[in-house]
Parts: sequence; structure tokens; C-alpha cells
Amino acid sequence: MLQKVIESLVQILNQDGYTNIVVSDTIKHANFTDYEKRLYTKLVYGVVENKILLDYLVQPLTSGKRIKPYLKNAIRVGVYSIDYLNIQDHYIVNSLVQTVKKKDYKASTFLNAILRKYLELPKRKIATGNYLQDLSIKYSINLELVELLQKQYPDCIEEILSVKQDSKQSYRINTLKTNKEEIANLLNSKGIDYQIIDDVILITKENLINDELFKNGLIVAQDASSIKVGLVLNPNINTSILDMCSAPGSKAMHLAAILNNTGKIIACDIYGHKVKLIEENAQKLGVTNVVAKLLDGKNSSFEKPFDYILMDVPCSGLGVLNHKPDIKYQMTIEKINSIKKDQEQIVENGLKYLKKGGIVLYSTCTINKDENELFIEKLLRKHPNFKILEELKYLPTSTNDGFYICKLKETTNEE
Repeated sequence: MLQKVIESLVQILNQDGYTNIVVSDTIKHANFTDYEKRLYTKLVYGVVENKILLDYLVQPLTSGKRIKPYLKNAIRVGVYSIDYLNIQDHYIVNSLVQTVKKKDYKASTFLNAILRKYLELPKRKIATGNYLQDLSIKYSINLELVELLQKQYPDCIEEILSVKQDSKQSYRINTLKTNKEEIANLLNSKGIDYQIIDDVILITKENLINDELFKNGLIVAQDASSIKVGLVLNPNINTSILDMCSAPGSKAMHLAAILNNTGKIIACDIYGHKVKLIEENAQKLGVTNVVAKLLDGKNSSFEKPFDYILMDVPCSGLGVLNHKPDIKYQMTIEKINSIKKDQEQIVENGLKYLKKGGIVLYSTCTINKDENELFIEKLLRKHPNFKILEELKYLPTSTNDGFYICKLKETTNEE
């Protein structure tokens, strides 16, 4: 199992893999016991979430040494396990050394020496003399992202960076197949503790991904912030919707349920395998009014205009660092600037296909103001014929992601 942990970390931290995808694929194909699944997941996410801090703590022992990625990640696993897991230190060291020895004997002796020295040293204090650098180390996030957030949120920067979300799982009740009362009865019969708010189920201890409720499409794994998008758009029955950046299709499926399978939803994505995923989800959930298309929202054309356009655009993801910790290292200001150009292209292209007096919903899962309210301010200056109907801005907390939603309407001469 430890071999898989180290290999997964190389994929994520050295090859720009996505933590959630790497973990999911590894668990799917590895023959892990339930205990090994939990420990594997905890170790991978733990190291990714704390990478900069772990490197800082062990730096006095590794400074000036050229260490290959496999060994470097083995060291990170060791330091994380020693500092964060309730497992005997020497058991951790011995297990890691034996794992690495199977691949590289020389590396295993180096790992053994580093971790045993680390056990003997007092824990290194974070004191660089630079407040933002200290925050970068403490919360393991790129310094340039810390600087960006400090400029935008000077009064609560540390509160934002320190957020740790609880373990509640969020599911949407699929009203095309069931209702709140039926789901409540089924959960009660299974002895599952839950809370239902509107059509959102919050569950603390259980993961329902392998439950028949999920497999049969009665419930959908979907974050509360994602569900909020559909509730704010709230389209009328028998209308047309363009979902410009749809995959995996959770929001389109929710809109289909709100429409009660009437009207038509065009769900677009630029990757064929994701379009297929949208189609599979629609079939599983009993959705009949969604048509998935392989299209790029930045430049695709459409035959007819739409009543509603959903622009859930690609973004920097700074509101979902708890779910996607790899963003803390992979996202840069250069990448954000490139993403902003994509956002503008998607929005400008989408507006061409909105009916007169139609409604647009723009949403992101970031808290970067340049991608949110400042982006909308710029849009309104360019398109003064639009007005804001509703705007929601959420910073990340222990119970929800950081996200942004803005609902706009094109005004007509009569308004």
C-alpha cells in the first residue's frame, strides 16, 4: 500500500496529476482492504495538503542534496506520518524503509537515516521573518497565491487559509425519480444519520457512493454550492438552456429536474470522454431533456438562441482548496491570467446566443475577485444592456466552499 502512496504522490506533485482523480483511479484498481483504502487516502491527501510545510520541516536534513522524486515523496510520507498520525514512529520508519528497499536499496538507507535523525530533532519553528512567507509555509500554499489573497482579503487572510471543512457528504435528491419523504424513509430504514435541507442531504459518517440509492440514481453526489447554481437560475418549465461548460453534468441534471424533463438543455464540453460521462449520468438519473455535445464554449456556434445560459466557467479554484489541494501548488498567477482570458471568451461567445430579455448565470468556485465581481463589473461596462438580478459571494468555511454566482438579465426597451 505504501508503494502506491509514494507512486501516487509522484503523479500529483511531480507530474501535475489531480489528487481526486489519482486517488480514485488507484483505489479502483488496487486490491486494498477497507483499512488500506482509508490509510492510503489519508496519507496521499495529508502529504499533498501539507507539502510545503513538510519540506520546510525536514529541510535542515536534506538541504544541498539532490533527491529524486520517488525518494523525496517517501520522505514526505515519513515526516507526515510521524507528525500527524497516531502510529508508532519506528513502525512507520521501518515500513517505509522496507517499501523503498524493494525499489532502490541505496535510497532506502538514505531514507532511514533522514527519518531517524528527524525523530531526534526538535520540531522546526516557522519563523522566516516574512509574514506572508510564514503563511505560505504554515498552510502550504504558493507564496504568490498568498500575496494575491492578502491584497484582496487583508482582514481575514489567515481565516481563509486555515479553513478545514467537516467530513459531511452532500447529495441532491433526484426529484425525477423520488422525493424527500421517500429518501428520508429509506435512510431511516438503513440506520443512517442525516440532515435534509431543501433537496440537499448532508451525511456525516456514511459514504453512499456504493449504496443502491446512489447506484439507482435516486440521489446525486453534488456539493451544496453546485446545487445553489440551479436554485438561483430557477428556469421556467418548457424553456431552453445552454450549459457552456457542463462536465460532469451535475448542474445540467439538476436543471433538468427543475424543468421536470421539459424544454431542452444543451450541455457542452471540449473532451469526448466527458461528453460521454454527461450522457451516462443523464441515463442513470432518468434525464431525457439534456443533449450532450462536444463543443468548445469559447468559439462554438448554435442554430437558435436560448432562454437561459449557464456559464460555470473554468476558474482558479481558490474556493475549493479543501477538495483539491493540488491547486495550492499547481495554480499560478500566470495560469490565472490565462484562465481569465478563457472566461472572457466563453462569456462573450455565449452572449451571442441569448434570446432578447434572456437570463445568464455566471458562476465560479474561486474567491479571486478578478474572476468574480470585478469580472462582472467589466462585463457590465461593455454590455450596459444587462443588469444584475442576484449576486452571491461566499468565502470558504467549515461547512461550505468558496464560490461566486451572478444572475444577469438582458434588459429590453420596455424595462
